[in-house]
Amino acid sequence: MAKGCLYALLSVAFSAAVLVTCLAMFLVAGPVGAVFSVLAGLVGLSGFVVAQDSVRRRSLAAEEARRLAQERDHVRRTVDFVADPDLTEEQRLAVIDSFVPRLRVSRAPYRDRVVLVPELSPAARALLERARRAVMSVYTSQAMRRRLLDGLANEVLLPRQIWEIALLLRVQTRLYEEQDRAVRGVVMTPELRAVLEPQQEALRRSVAAVTARVEQLERYARRVQEADAALRAREALDNNDKYRALLAHTDDAEGMRALEDHGAALEETLARSVRVAIEAGHTLDLDRTP
Repeated sequence: MAKGCLYALLSVAFSAAVLVTCLAMFLVAGPVGAVFSVLAGLVGLSGFVVAQDSVRRRSLAAEEARRLAQERDHVRRTVDFVADPDLTEEQRLAVIDSFVPRLRVSRAPYRDRVVLVPELSPAARALLERARRAVMSVYTSQAMRRRLLDGLANEVLLPRQIWEIALLLRVQTRLYEEQDRAVRGVVMTPELRAVLEPQQEALRRSVAAVTARVEQLERYARRVQEADAALRAREALDNNDKYRALLAHTDDAEGMRALEDHGAALEETLARSVRVAIEAGHTLDLDRTP
């Protein structure tokens, strides 16, 4: 608003300056000078208007970009969904924009590539949360920050695992709802039971398989936590020099040997813990067909 008033005042001032200049040129140089002054003034005024419009457009574009960034951040914080990790960045932003009402972006093209967590059953959401918690513990681990783990397992395989688990949980949720509709308000006859029981058994087997995949992720997370514990112990081992000095002052050769043996054993424990964590990560790519 303030900028608009400023531009209006500048336009009035510029027009007044052109008129005064034209009058002065008419008095000094006659009609020819006045005409030349008018033309020059019009050219200058046009340039001023164009520049003003360009500044206004840039200001509006910057304001829209700021608003859109805030709206996208709000979606990321408030809308719980799992997206296909193979989505491009542009497609991922389109999915996020579909949750901003004013943008009117259709989610239909990405319906099969996004799982809305609130649409899952409570049991399915609980399983997904366990899987996410396991993955997050890996991402925030010290072993991860130090790049001691398998980069493929962490950067590619873990997001793929979460996506495939979410897909399976969505299918299971829909099939359970289908089962509920099939038996609601009807008498359970032998014929209906003969149809539904194999379907229910297939569902139970599928849920057991997904639960096993979640437990596998949790085992991997525990291995990473054990590697983290070994790393913290390794950091504490750096303080052994102080204790060696203390034992040296007390002529405790046996204590110094014990410290040295403990340090060597801890180095092996650290190496073994990291190796076990990496091996656990390698097993995550098994049975990945959803």
